Amino acid sequence: MSSEIEALAVQVQSNKTLLAQSRANIEQNRLLVMSNYVAAMSGNHQLALHNIEAIFGARDSILEAIDAVDDEHAKYIEAARVRSQLDLIAQNARLNRKNLELNKQLVEVNELLIEINAQIMQINQDVLEFSEDNLQSNDELISGGLHPLLIDEEMTSELVAENEKSLAELREFAGENSEIVSDLLAKSKENRSVALTNADKISDRKQRLYQNRQDIEEMRSRIGSPIPLTELFEIDERELE
Repeated sequence: MSSEIEALAVQVQSNKTLLAQSRANIEQNRLLVMSNYVAAMSGNHQLALHNIEAIFGARDSILEAIDAVDDEHAKYIEAARVRSQLDLIAQNARLNRKNLELNKQLVEVNELLIEINAQIMQINQDVLEFSEDNLQSNDELISGGLHPLLIDEEMTSELVAENEKSLAELREFAGENSEIVSDLLAKSKENRSVALTNADKISDRKQRLYQNRQDIEEMRSRIGSPIPLTELFEIDERELE
């Protein structure tokens, strides 16, 4: 049985090492995901909102710069200004709803993290109690718990049978743990690939947002400029298409 116990101990120690690697990978992925979250929410999202505000601010300036030629023209310009305001309000309302849903999910994530922390605390309590119980067992052994006068053949047979049963159960348990930790390592690898892909997408989107900002500035420079008749005809043609 000694060799079997040694093999089992090696497997359990291997699982423990892989578990530590898995936990490290999970933490690394979590930091990468949080980095993506900050870049997307505090970076790109805010830049996108600024761009929207700038676009609609420029639209107000465009409408202000138009000189109405008659009452009907003036009414249409005012209606266009109201339409612009409503479009911006509607967009902000929709964004608010989407961000509220995100906040609800973040609350749920925090609740899950609180539950995970509670489980970690319980694991530490279990380890402490295990240590205390076995410390007491050591004290009992020191105090003569294995004295020959206290041991008989029946006790020995029962302990041997219990050990054989525990060995079989632990083999199965350790085997299941090996499969679980292998699956976790594979899943962490997939998650890292997704997180890295998202990081690239966030970076690319940031460049597009910067270009969007430059386009807005270029558009602002043309506010109030005379509109050639050729451009009006081009607009009509695009609308007909």
